[in-house]
Amino acid sequence: MRTLGLDEIAPLLDGHVDMRRREGSLQPLRLPVAELGFYDPFNRWVASCAAGCRIRLRTTSRTVSLAGAQRLMAEPVSDERRGAYDLFIDGVLHGRAWAEGGATIDLAAGRFVGDEAFNLTFEGLPAGSKTLELWLPQAATVSITALAVDDDAEVAAAPDARPRILFHGSSISHCLEAQGASAGWPAVAAGLAGLAHQNLGWAGSCLLSGQAARIIRDTRCDAIVLKLGINVHTDGQLKERTFLDSAHAMISIIREKHLSTPILVVSPIFSPGREVESSGGGLPLARMRELLVQVVASRRAAGDAAIRYLDGLSLFGEADAHLLPDDLHPNTEGYRLMGQRFHALMLSGPDALIGA
Repeated sequence: MRTLGLDEIAPLLDGHVDMRRREGSLQPLRLPVAELGFYDPFNRWVASCAAGCRIRLRTTSRTVSLAGAQRLMAEPVSDERRGAYDLFIDGVLHGRAWAEGGATIDLAAGRFVGDEAFNLTFEGLPAGSKTLELWLPQAATVSITALAVDDDAEVAAAPDARPRILFHGSSISHCLEAQGASAGWPAVAAGLAGLAHQNLGWAGSCLLSGQAARIIRDTRCDAIVLKLGINVHTDGQLKERTFLDSAHAMISIIREKHLSTPILVVSPIFSPGREVESSGGGLPLARMRELLVQVVASRRAAGDAAIRYLDGLSLFGEADAHLLPDDLHPNTEGYRLMGQRFHALMLSGPDALIGA
């Protein structure tokens, strides 16, 4: 097989914000490399996970092999297995596989278990020229050391020219719990609508922050979804005044460059024990929803006709609570339902947020 050089691999990557180059490896990140030191260690790790990151290429190869270093958050609440790589051929899911090797994260001990080195191979691919899209696992950091194809295979970049929708949110947008790399609700919704997407869901780290707003402001996209609230519930990180100010500031920063890009503000989905209960003197989710309605209404009144609001309960409500194994995060079925509902509500029909 023929191994591509890192300079050949770099143009094939999509869904990332930046790439970290080390000697012999290339790592897609969902935050700027130069600003890694601006983030706390947990935020830095989750934003380094490869959610929504994929390798796209046009090739005649019937085999594709990937090698590198992987660190996987592999502690499922249910019996679903994390860390899958999903391979699409000409837009259709062809196969789902797990890497051989790679380290897992022992949260209790605060250490990595196993050898980070991994390899993954898909064989028996259809003959002829085709577009391959290999999704990296959303629950792992992945540094690529090699991508190999058949010796005589043609290889070319396959830029995704479809309209692009960007999602920012918490773990419920990051979708660490979903079994497949492409099974998170943003990917499901975008796929149903025939759109490209970028996942800037940061587990535990959607803090209505100016740092995240700057990344979104500087990212090319045709629509923006901001799913806000749940991460600032814990310990009452934002009170009413600071919640309102942070939400407005985040949107204002994004609007510096996305002057008329559609923005959809989505409030929290149903979460047992957090609906009317506060934490640390902060806001319960029910009050957050009311405040986000106010934020959007005030901005529309000020002349921003391209901003809209969606109640998160319309995506996942109390009747869906049986799909929350840990009373917080949906399982794969729950994420699928969220994606289908988001597509029906916001990405289809005459009032669609963005056209395919």
